[in-house]
Amino acid sequence: MAINIAVCDDSKEYSEIITEIIKKVVNNRTNCEVSTFNSGHDLVQAFKENKFDIIFLDMEMPEINGIETGLKIREMSDKATIFYLTSHKEYAYESYSVGARNYLLKPVSFSIIEKVLDECLIELGGSLNYLDVKDIRGIIHRIPIDDVTHILRKKEDRKLHIYYLDNKEIIVSQTLESVEKKLSDNENIIRSSKSCLVNFNNIKEINKNIIIFINDNKEDASRRCLSELINKFKIK
Repeated sequence: MAINIAVCDDSKEYSEIITEIIKKVVNNRTNCEVSTFNSGHDLVQAFKENKFDIIFLDMEMPEINGIETGLKIREMSDKATIFYLTSHKEYAYESYSVGARNYLLKPVSFSIIEKVLDECLIELGGSLNYLDVKDIRGIIHRIPIDDVTHILRKKEDRKLHIYYLDNKEIIVSQTLESVEKKLSDNENIIRSSKSCLVNFNNIKEINKNIIIFINDNKEDASRRCLSELINKFKIK
């Protein structure tokens, strides 16, 4: 089921900027639909037909401002997560009367929207299906989790080696713990040893303590993690 996101700002140019940022943030992550409005009235009317899960709402708008718009939405639902967009900190207090999640000061950066959206999508069950990493050359990669077989910290170089189904490999300097934390909502990513995470969906078989992936690559499992792996594999 799609997660519905609305952007409402009386500035057509700014609403389009925010919409484009959101589309870039949610790209390849989860099933989201983004709608854009330039008046509180239009947003309220659309909300009657389509309950939005997340709303980015301008505070200062003519005819019906952000607070009035938010209160009308709250009459219909208390579930929508509302983020106010404002140029003035003094409006923050007013946002609480609507039960807004937070207020974001304009101009809102990509990183801020990415942060608040990531939190909301996880809460809504729209688990992330990608991993953003920077390799040892400083190049940023957006990796589809479904394409990963395993992530291994090698003793030789103390770097993380991310392995793909097509045998591609990316080497990064992050810790295994930091990557594991990023992927904590993905139940298919589990430990196979102290130094390795595996994508359970890409395991073909487990032979004694050897994990064999569907591309026939292999990796050892530790005794500590083996029983959990085998039990999960039996259920599968």
